[in-house]
Amino acid sequence: MSYEIPKNLQYQEKIVFNLSFEQAIWVGLFGCLIFATFFKLPLIIEAKIVISLILAVLGAGFAFFNLRSHTITAWGFLSKPRQMGYLDPAMQKFLEIKKIENDTVFLQRGGIKATIHVQPINFHILSTRQKQAIIVAYKDFLNSLDFPIQIVMRTVNLNLDDYLKKLETKVKSQKKPHLTTQFQDFESFMRKYIEENSVKNRLFYIVVPFAQSKNPLESKSDPLEQLEIRVKLCQEKLKNCNLITKRLNTNELISLLSSYFEGFIEAENNYLSSISIFSGPKKK
Repeated sequence: MSYEIPKNLQYQEKIVFNLSFEQAIWVGLFGCLIFATFFKLPLIIEAKIVISLILAVLGAGFAFFNLRSHTITAWGFLSKPRQMGYLDPAMQKFLEIKKIENDTVFLQRGGIKATIHVQPINFHILSTRQKQAIIVAYKDFLNSLDFPIQIVMRTVNLNLDDYLKKLETKVKSQKKPHLTTQFQDFESFMRKYIEENSVKNRLFYIVVPFAQSKNPLESKSDPLEQLEIRVKLCQEKLKNCNLITKRLNTNELISLLSSYFEGFIEAENNYLSSISIFSGPKKK
C-alpha cells in the first residue's frame, strides 16, 4: 500500500530527555544562567527568584515555543519603516522599477511592461445576441494571445466633478433661472447620495509584458517595438468586444503606480494628491 509523505513534514532527532539538539542547547544555556544567578550574583533572594523565573520563562519559550523565530520576525517588522511613499528609495527597490519612459515601465531585471486602460461596458443591459457576440470576440482575444497578460481591477471613489462642471456650463448657457435652481438641487443630491452611500467606481487595466528572449535571433529585435505590437494586438481584439482602450502614457503610469501607496492616480480620472503634482520651474 503506497502513501504520500507530507512535503512540509519536519522531524528533529531526540538526543537526551526527549529533547532535540537545539532544545537541549537552549535548556542548557538558560539553566546555566539560572545557576549563575542563584549562586554567583550578590543579590537578595527575592531578586534572584524573580530573575530566575524570567530566565526560566524565556528558556521555555526558546526551547519549546519557537520564541527565537518569533523574535526574529518581530525584529524584522519593528526595524522596517511603517510607511513609505512611491518616491522613497526603499520602495523603488521593492517595486523593482528601473525607470518609466516612452509610455513603458522598465524593470530592474530587464523586462518592460505597458498598461492599457479599458473602459468597461454594462454587459447586463445588452441583448442576448449582443452578449453572445461579445463572448465570442473575447474568446478570440484570449486565444490570440501567445504571451501572458495581467488584468487589474481597482475600486475607487466615484468622482463626478467633470460631469457636473460640463452640465453646469450647459445650464448657464440657457440663461434660465429655474434651470439653474434645478441644477443646484441635482448637484446637491448627487454629492450627498455618493457620500452617504459610498458609491464606488471600477477601473480596469491590462498589463502587457515583454522580456528579451534568450534566442540570439529573437534578441536582435527592438523590445519597445515588440511591446508595441503586443499592445496593438490587445487593443484591436478588445475593440471587437466593443471596449474602448487607451495605453497609459508616462505620466499616467507614474501616477497609477504611486497611487497604490499615497492614494492618487492619473489626473484624467481626478485622483490627485499634492505630493504627486510637481510644478515646473518658475518663469522670471
